[in-house]
Amino acid sequence: MVTAPHEVCVSDNLMHFLALSDNDKHLLAELEQSTQRVAQGQMLWRATEQPRTLYTLRCGWAYSMHQSESGEAQVLDVFLPGDLLGIRELTFPAHSTDVVMLTSGVVCPFPTERLLDIFQQSPSLTLAIHAAAARQQAIISERLVNILRHDARARIAHFVLELFFRLKRVDDSVSRDFSVPLLQRDFSKLLGMTTVHVSRTLREMEAQGLLRKTRQAIQIQDLDRLLEISAFDPMKLTDQLNPSLTEALPSLEPA
Repeated sequence: MVTAPHEVCVSDNLMHFLALSDNDKHLLAELEQSTQRVAQGQMLWRATEQPRTLYTLRCGWAYSMHQSESGEAQVLDVFLPGDLLGIRELTFPAHSTDVVMLTSGVVCPFPTERLLDIFQQSPSLTLAIHAAAARQQAIISERLVNILRHDARARIAHFVLELFFRLKRVDDSVSRDFSVPLLQRDFSKLLGMTTVHVSRTLREMEAQGLLRKTRQAIQIQDLDRLLEISAFDPMKLTDQLNPSLTEALPSLEPA
């Protein structure tokens, strides 16, 4: 059965890094007091705009992209429920990418300066938010290494496993048959392949009993072989934090 989309709070993301106090949960709940329904294709911000608003993604998928001078769009990243949007570009005077809703969904916008209040009130949330930003960057870095090193089959296997483990992290009910609102052209833009090459490789992988891609879902048929083919290591995206930092928070236990 295909896993249905559902709402994920930002605390479902950050609680993986550290145990959250009642005050931490209250601070996060305040960030998500104002919910906003957004439509597929709606732009949350454009490149060159000043980062005035951050978002938590409660439901739906979004993506960041770069528009070349010729008008060609390059998809750089995919955001899933529970993600904080905009934290990587927070300290820059302007956004470097556009961020667009891949599906309809629910976001919680809040002014960027609200994070300064959190940083002053909660060292543990400061650390957890920094960890979330660092892991977003690590995901992109791992995907880039995968693209540079591997053939088409391994690229697709690596990306599918990335999505699977990211979704399962915030929702343990996610099965190996899960919703993925990405078309083959989206795979091609993310993985540096032509749409024709993506289509041919997906057919080959289905014939080999590895995975099956439909328009709105992916079914992982052989997890062990996909891990072997892609050299995907979930521990490279571990939620464990540097002990020298967590030991400086004696009132909290690692999650």
